Amino acid sequence: MRILHTADWHLCNRLGRIDRSRDLESRVEAIANLCEEHAADVLLIAGDLFDDRAGLDQMEAAFRHILATFHSFLKRGGSILAVTGNHDRDAKINMIRTGMSLAAPFARDDRGRIAGGRMYLSNGRIVATLADPQGVEVQFVFVPYPFPSRYDLADVEILAKEQLHQALHARVSEWLADLPKKPDFNMALPTVMLAHLHVKGADINKGLYKMTAADDVLMDFADLHTQWAYIALGHIRQPQLVGGAAHIRYPGSLDRLDITEDHEHGAILLDIGPAGLLGEPTFLAIPATPFHRIAIANLDEELPALEAKFPDRETAIVQVEIAPHSSTISRDEATRRLRKIFPRLQDARWIPAEPTEAEPSGPRVHARASLEETVRTYLEQQTDPDMDELKKLAESFLKDGAA
Repeated sequence: MRILHTADWHLCNRLGRIDRSRDLESRVEAIANLCEEHAADVLLIAGDLFDDRAGLDQMEAAFRHILATFHSFLKRGGSILAVTGNHDRDAKINMIRTGMSLAAPFARDDRGRIAGGRMYLSNGRIVATLADPQGVEVQFVFVPYPFPSRYDLADVEILAKEQLHQALHARVSEWLADLPKKPDFNMALPTVMLAHLHVKGADINKGLYKMTAADDVLMDFADLHTQWAYIALGHIRQPQLVGGAAHIRYPGSLDRLDITEDHEHGAILLDIGPAGLLGEPTFLAIPATPFHRIAIANLDEELPALEAKFPDRETAIVQVEIAPHSSTISRDEATRRLRKIFPRLQDARWIPAEPTEAEPSGPRVHARASLEETVRTYLEQQTDPDMDELKKLAESFLKDGAA
């Protein structure tokens, strides 16, 4: 059975005013192309299919896109297996799952196998067996992100977040430990776990930040069944092996979700045979949406050259920082021109000038001066190129106020 492992799609994501839908749709299309190119039988999505702010109308559009994009994959018997993550909201997901179950129930044949050629989205802990066209059977264990409602802890009153996370860790680890003893678990089949979990030791943000039980539900490497054929993880958005094991992997997020994600993005391809994993999984890279952080020291000199300097300016998401300097261009005009050059400008920030010892910060006005004197004195001290217009506008307000 050939499997493509992905995670953390975050469909319907927004970055401030920027709608990321088309960015993510194009990466979903790239995943579908990889499924066809490599003749995959199963696509795994290890949680966070949607962004937590996604509305139902947006989710409907995303599902329509998935259906159209994977039409040929599903038609030839391919299967999509997805588990919920921490950004997949229960109420919305459960409503969608109910509709999916009405259309095609999570039914099993007389050998306990689920049918191929459709998508399964699980919000609970289940075990299911699937066969590929050649008859190779693989057992899949679905482990959603540990929310209390998903692990029978919704009614437990635990005040501290750290206590709740520890209780959830215990519930997940106990369920996993007991699983091989359950009657519906087939020890003879190769097993793949599909889970949205944070395993201790995973590299987050290049190791600059260490999470504790107060931040997340942290699983131990020992909680995992390392003898299983493959453990497909999601939640950590950086591709990596866990514990140095090639068969325990995070594929990372499908696309860049913010400017700090400068690592590779893509999916993991693997083959499972009757005896387990065949060879070592392969990471298949997918080009990410370009992000740029641009530092401008002199607007007058650098602004005219930006269009030629960034050929991907139409699709890139851009942050601009402008150092303090004397410019003939006003801030409003500079922002307008930047938005025209970069349609997906996320932020334009002016770095404030550092006050010198000889020139203290703040307006130099007399404490007992009148409002009119204070405003006029303050305006006289400014160097904005539009100051003449501002002074005229201020005078009109001051006269109206005096009248």
